[in-house]
Amino acid sequence: MDAAPRFRHEALLYAGLDDFVERTAAFVRAGLRADEAVAVAVIEPRAGALRKELAADADLVTWIDMERVGRNPARIIPTWREWTAGQGSRGRRGVGEPIWVGRDAAELVECGHHEMLLNLAFAGEPWRLLCPYDVFGLHPDVIAEARRTHSRPPTGTVGGRYSRPDAAAYAATLRGPPLPAAPGHAERLAFRAGELAGVRSLVRRILPDATGPRVDHALLAIGEITGNSVVHGGAAGTIVLWSEGAHLLCDVHDAGRITDPLAGRHRPTAEQDGGRGLWIANQICDLVQIRSTETGTTVRLRLRVSD
Repeated sequence: MDAAPRFRHEALLYAGLDDFVERTAAFVRAGLRADEAVAVAVIEPRAGALRKELAADADLVTWIDMERVGRNPARIIPTWREWTAGQGSRGRRGVGEPIWVGRDAAELVECGHHEMLLNLAFAGEPWRLLCPYDVFGLHPDVIAEARRTHSRPPTGTVGGRYSRPDAAAYAATLRGPPLPAAPGHAERLAFRAGELAGVRSLVRRILPDATGPRVDHALLAIGEITGNSVVHGGAAGTIVLWSEGAHLLCDVHDAGRITDPLAGRHRPTAEQDGGRGLWIANQICDLVQIRSTETGTTVRLRLRVSD
C-alpha cells in the first residue's frame, strides 16, 4: 500500500449553476469541518453563487480571482504554490476552474498543459484540488482531456483515460501541439547580440496608437524573451510580430532549448542569478506559449494593446 503523501487532483463535471454550487459547496464544507484551509478560484457567476450558498462559511474561505489570475494559465500554479505554502501544517483543499466557456483554442491548449503540469508541480504534496468542468458548455474533447489529466476523473466521462504522468508526458507540454503559423503580413526581424535596439524600434512602429503603459509592457515582455535568446539561444534569434484584433502577437525563435516543463512558473528569488525572463513575460502577457525541441525554441506572446 502506497502511504506516501500525494496530490489529489480531481475533476468534477457539473451540469448547470445549481449543480456546480451544490457539489462544490459540499466539498468546501467538508474541508472546513476537517479544519482544513480552503481556497476557491472560479469566475463569475459561479464565485458569487457559491459565496451566497456558503453564507457565513464564505468568510472562512480564501477567494482567488481566477478571471484575473487565470487569464494566462501559467500564472495559476505559482498562485496555488503561494497559497499552499502559507498554510503551515494544516490540511489544504482548493477549487480551481482554469477552463471556462469562452476560452479560445490557444488558451484551451495551454489550460490543458496547465492541468497536466499541476501533477508535476505538486507531486508528493498532500492536498486536494477539485477542478470543475461545465459539461453543458465545453466541447467533449475538453471533457475527455480532463479525464487524462486528473487522477480522480468523474465517473461516466466519455473518452480519455488517466495514467500516471511520467517525464515524457510532462515534456510533451513543451513540444506541442505546433503553434499556428504567423500570417504572411507579419513583420519579421532577425537580431543578434547588440541589436536589440532594432527590436524595440520595430515594436514601437507596430504600436503607434497604443497607450504608453501598454507599449511599455510590450517592450518589457518582448525584451525579456529576446534577451533570453541572446544569453541562452545562441546569441541570435528571429522576432515575428502581428496584430489580431485588440492583441499584439509576437514569436521569438532561437536555437536554444528549454527542458523544464515548469519554466516561467517558478517565482524567482532575490538570490537567484537569471531565470526571470519567462516569469516576467507571464506576469505581463495574456498568454505565453512555449514550443521547444532539439531544433530550437519558439516563445509566442499575446498582449492586449487596445480596448
